[in-house]
Amino acid sequence: MKTRLAAGGVALVVTTQLARDGDVARILGQAGYDVMVIDREHNQVPEDAVNALVMAALETGITPLIRLPDATPGPIGQALSAGALGVVIPRVDSAAIARTVVEAATFPPTGRRPVPPVFPHFRRRPVTQGEATAMLAAETVVVGIIETRRGLDAVDEIAAVPGLDVLFLGASDLMADLGRAGMKDDPVLWEAAEKVIAACRRHGKTPGMGGLPEDAQLQRAVGLGMRYISAGHDAALLHSAATARVAALRMSH
Repeated sequence: MKTRLAAGGVALVVTTQLARDGDVARILGQAGYDVMVIDREHNQVPEDAVNALVMAALETGITPLIRLPDATPGPIGQALSAGALGVVIPRVDSAAIARTVVEAATFPPTGRRPVPPVFPHFRRRPVTQGEATAMLAAETVVVGIIETRRGLDAVDEIAAVPGLDVLFLGASDLMADLGRAGMKDDPVLWEAAEKVIAACRRHGKTPGMGGLPEDAQLQRAVGLGMRYISAGHDAALLHSAATARVAALRMSH
């Protein structure tokens, strides 16, 4: 992910809720996605499944991130110790919340991220704690989701927080919070997108967007300057492919 973004490209993100087997991460990585987000906000993924997905993602070369229910520091440290290369945190509504997340994802002395006895990120290869913490400090990604009116109002202050890498505009929740649920072509959403992009440009952050069901909407987001794009969900991808295959075969008989 970081390599793609550093080269000026767009990082394509896929979210998993159904997945429990590492082969899913391998398939998604081979498909060309840059990032796999394991969603633990909307689904209770068992720890053993998280570990299998993360390890397979690391082997395949797709960046594994874990989406958590909130900004509580403990689970952030656990997710990163389990092998994730970053966290995705919903409802980052203020600079104070953003600072809490960054602190939890940063090793001491500047942060509170725990230093584990082993580092699964290196696929069990021997590595010293000094080497591991230095490498992971450079690779860890912190994604804050802007999905409420309050967060949007504070987006410039949030973008100014050091250590926050991506400001991700969650279209579905934002429009629900604004009383316009499901209205993804509403000008209000795209004005919000431009506001997030402008804040990111001012403070050197990566703007992202998701919750867009139509390809044209995704292309519009990229055209505006969004560079971290949520472009798939395992359940939706399976449903779409299965439906298309059945429809094609029914039409042939």
